[in-house]
Amino acid sequence: NLDEYPSFVIDFMKDIPTLWDETVYIDGYPGKYVVLARRSGKNWYIAGINAEKETKEIEVDLPMLAGESVQLYTDKKDRSPQMSQIKINDSGKVKLTIQSDGGTIITK
Repeated sequence: NLDEYPSFVIDFMKDIPTLWDETVYIDGYPGKYVVLARRSGKNWYIAGINAEKETKEIEVDLPMLAGESVQLYTDKKDRSPQMSQIKINDSGKVKLTIQSDGGTIITK
């Protein structure tokens, strides 16, 4: 039920594009996890999901967001959503923690 989620989740869902100009595979392994980047206009959306039974910690390369401040949406251990602002370093590398059967999204 969407009424159970914080307003930032609903606002994000309303703003997700329905048309994409580019999709890029970032990292993953079949049946375990995947990280994809999608672009609509000048805006990038990076999504990661973890299908494993344990928390996944990975470092990914996001050159399209190098040096940028971005919004990070992720699941906490208790499965509640969390939003924070992070800065992608100048090399574009960022460490992600994705909960078991959970996901994460990065957008500018």
